[in-house]
Amino acid sequence: MQSAASSTHPLPSTLLPQLQADLERFATSPSSFQVVDAVPAVPPPKCFPKTVHVLDSSFNPPTKAHLRIALSALHSNPPKPQRLLLLLATQNADKAPKPAAFEHRIAMMRLLAQDIQDQYITSGSARGVVEDDVLTVDVGITKKPYFHDKAIGIEESGFYTDPNTGDQPQQVHLLGFDSLIRLLDTKYYAPEHTLAPVGALLGKHRIRVTRRTEERNKWGTEEEQDRPREELAKGEREREGGRKEWAQRIEMVAGEGDTISSTRVRESASVGKWDSVDRLVGRRVREWIEEYQLYKESVAKG
Repeated sequence: MQSAASSTHPLPSTLLPQLQADLERFATSPSSFQVVDAVPAVPPPKCFPKTVHVLDSSFNPPTKAHLRIALSALHSNPPKPQRLLLLLATQNADKAPKPAAFEHRIAMMRLLAQDIQDQYITSGSARGVVEDDVLTVDVGITKKPYFHDKAIGIEESGFYTDPNTGDQPQQVHLLGFDSLIRLLDTKYYAPEHTLAPVGALLGKHRIRVTRRTEERNKWGTEEEQDRPREELAKGEREREGGRKEWAQRIEMVAGEGDTISSTRVRESASVGKWDSVDRLVGRRVREWIEEYQLYKESVAKG
């Protein structure tokens, strides 16, 4: 087990108590969304973005898959200036909180943000993209478990609103295919159980869906994974409150690289297989996991 003195991750030992205090204040506040950190820590002069990419996950822990999804979106030539928001829900529609604790997840999100910053320019050059804007990566928390409520909370916070014009940026929510299935499942929208609430997201914002490349017998081929979008476009979900025009706000993109899941990281860390962990997460996150032995006692599924 590494000591804090020997670790090369850049976060101070006082961070965890600070994050615990931030979470306690947030829990009792009326706010549903809050930005708790940003990279760089001292950001460049305020430039209100035209695009905010929202990567919403349990980050338990952050993986190289999160890194790839974020960089792919940032290099997709969106309206600029752009920012990236790493968003953690303190309530989840499907999952109860399990190790690691929220303050550890936020700390690891900060480390992921640094990795994204480090690779933003170099990965763009490798793709033939020249990035001339300064990227700020925000770390945020929300009390809302559902995508449409998260979008509303971000808007209502005013954090990204241009005070001179009142303009709101376009939010681009970065989803995996499994999240798209949940988004379009009416069981989550009681009591009417229609898709009408999704309009708060797809009526004005966009989603970018990364197809699953593993377990084709479970998730289907690329064509099969594109079917939910096609059903919207053809009006096949109208009786449930879906709108044809929403399909134009859904972008389907191919998955890249080997399959990486947070569950695999937790399983490997729980038995000390650090070579496997290194293949799945960035160096900074790996050091944090080992230093605090986050998944040593049990393996949380989900």
